[in-house]
Amino acid sequence: MKDIIKILPENISNQIAAGEVVQRPASLIKELVENSIDALSDRIQVFLNESGKKTIKVVDNGIGMSQNDLMNCVLRHATSKITETKDLMNINSKGFRGEALSSIAAVSQLEIVTRRKVDKFGYKLKIKGGKIQSNEKVVSRVGTYVLVKNLFFNVPARRNFLKSDSVELRHIINEFHRISIAHCDLNISLNHKSSEIFNLHKSNIHVRIKNIFGKKIEENLIPIREKTSFVKLNGYIIKPEASKKTRGMQFLFVNNRFIKNNFLFHAINKAYEGLLPEKNYPGFFIFLRVDPASIDINVHPNKIEVKFEDEQSLYSIINSTIKHSLGIFQVTPAIDFNTKSSFEIPYSKRSDQPIPPKIEIDKNFNPFKDQTSKYHSKIWNKSEIIYKEVGSSNLFNADLINEIISDYGNKIFQIMNSYLVTSTRNSLIVIDQERAHQRIIYEKLMKKITNSDISSQQLIFPLNFVLTETQKLIYFELKNTLTEMGFRLEIEGKLNLKIIGIPEICSDNQANKIIEDLFDEFENDPKKKSFSNGDLIAMSISKSTSIKKGSFLEKEEQKNIVNNLFNCKEHLLSPFQKKIFYTITKPELQNKFL
Repeated sequence: MKDIIKILPENISNQIAAGEVVQRPASLIKELVENSIDALSDRIQVFLNESGKKTIKVVDNGIGMSQNDLMNCVLRHATSKITETKDLMNINSKGFRGEALSSIAAVSQLEIVTRRKVDKFGYKLKIKGGKIQSNEKVVSRVGTYVLVKNLFFNVPARRNFLKSDSVELRHIINEFHRISIAHCDLNISLNHKSSEIFNLHKSNIHVRIKNIFGKKIEENLIPIREKTSFVKLNGYIIKPEASKKTRGMQFLFVNNRFIKNNFLFHAINKAYEGLLPEKNYPGFFIFLRVDPASIDINVHPNKIEVKFEDEQSLYSIINSTIKHSLGIFQVTPAIDFNTKSSFEIPYSKRSDQPIPPKIEIDKNFNPFKDQTSKYHSKIWNKSEIIYKEVGSSNLFNADLINEIISDYGNKIFQIMNSYLVTSTRNSLIVIDQERAHQRIIYEKLMKKITNSDISSQQLIFPLNFVLTETQKLIYFELKNTLTEMGFRLEIEGKLNLKIIGIPEICSDNQANKIIEDLFDEFENDPKKKSFSNGDLIAMSISKSTSIKKGSFLEKEEQKNIVNNLFNCKEHLLSPFQKKIFYTITKPELQNKFL
């Protein structure tokens, strides 16, 4: 019987390695820029075409390479960073495995030009699909430039995996954020086609954050700083009120390397406990400086996951430092006094100005007159009384519930300021008001697209929204669909979005929040690829503008939600596939009292 185990040819093993290291243009840029940083560059330029699918060029002013080093740098596991096992426990460079250039060369047309200061000439190496095409002496500047053309040209399946230019460019920008925040001592720029997206000069971390995310973020930054024998910690956290519904503003660095660590993320989340709006995530830019020997970064091909020698101590230090900074800036949890619903403002009237009360005297009032009938009628207008009594087994029985349904038909009650209760002859229906309203808004917005109804309500005073570069890309991707839904938006200058009109279903005071939440939803490349942009926008708006749990509703508002819900095409599930209401049948209710 023949032997069946074989050694893979080098070109195949390189393509497999490329699948781990070079997943998309963004990961390629990460590897090339980190190589430039390791080459002691202080100026790095990145140029793209078709979001890196067609060409990527990274130019630096680093120390360059000799001709021999140029030939060796594209070989697998060729590195200048480590020579023996113990070096793995003292990594100070960005790269050390020697996989990146070899992997990139295997799946692209690669050109590298490099020159050292001590050399009169530079050298150019051309590789296609892992095979050397030429190696020649050239005139060039000190430093290195790497040109990658037609990524995955020889691996069609991998190329088909890539997303649209807009999505790939957003991934690139996210990677660029991580690198440029970690290295404020760099002059670094990013250009797409003929457009300059970023041109960042050497600065401190505060200025770098502002230059990337805009001036608006400045007012929400809280500095943090701590120094122990184990770790030096500094950076900024974002005020709770400026938190987002996505994790896009979370940056954790160890020795200037961007990392993800769920255990440390939990320490940060715990410090914000009780301060964040529901379903929001804290934002932070945290830098940790530890002894390289106390961490293991050789865990993942992209070196994002890191193991710490003493995670428990680090957890405590991060948690207490953030709590201390939040305390200094007097950020404290909101106190919930369980205010009675009678003192809460109805959802539809929260933007109205208060009207001074009028004093009227009923001259015919007789305090000794029998008030029994009025008392009974008031019971049915107090949702909390109904809730308390229905939940009280010693007060109610099946016969009395039958009487309620029989006598009061389809009356609607609100309980816990979160649910609407109505009835049929044989059952009770409990409706989640937030999910019901989400379904109503979603279907109205989708109907506008289907019917080509582009009507909108114009704002009396147009609003301005300052975009980030990523948000600007998202805007152009969604522009046509937003117009179909009734938005009137214009770009003024480079990054100012002018909100002129919004869909009629939305209120003026929601305009900024709708746009902000919409960008948050799309910024991290939602995974719901089976949905159209219209679906995703309608879902985002329904989440932003729906009546929330805990909102007191007037009787008319309660009726509108119930009536509109059962006029929807789909009234069982919310746009997020959550159950909207539960039915409690007469026998089920009776069984509770057996």
